[in-house]
Amino acid sequence: MEIQRVNNEDLAAITNLVEAVSKVAVLPHFNEQGKQEYIARVLTDVKATFDHDNFVTVKAVSNDTLLGFAAMKAGNYLTHLFVSHQVLGRGIGQTLLQHLLNSADAQEIKLRSAVNAVDFYLRHGFEITEQEGEFNGIRFVPMSLVRL
Repeated sequence: MEIQRVNNEDLAAITNLVEAVSKVAVLPHFNEQGKQEYIARVLTDVKATFDHDNFVTVKAVSNDTLLGFAAMKAGNYLTHLFVSHQVLGRGIGQTLLQHLLNSADAQEIKLRSAVNAVDFYLRHGFEITEQEGEFNGIRFVPMSLVRL
């Protein structure tokens, strides 16, 4: 497996990955309003991460197969981390996360975790900073990692 920087030609494959993972792991945690809001926003948000001036955006690939995708904004805010369900449990999410953390100089890294991903982030040193929130039916848990 390799971690590579995304390029514009990756957008379709990453969009397909995000849609597939969201359908199984994210959307079931939202009410109808949240599902509609998420669907309306997530692909636009993913496309925005291809702005390399403001984001570090990477992909995990093996034999030209996309396994995962992650993005960090402004060196301190993790915006996306998606791993194909076919390869869950193989350390790909951890590898993507570590790659982004290694690319950042910030002392604190923040994120709004999907409800289903909270345990993953807790295992990697993040702490819950506020109670679960909701915006237009989209549930999230604010978290951060403070590095010394």
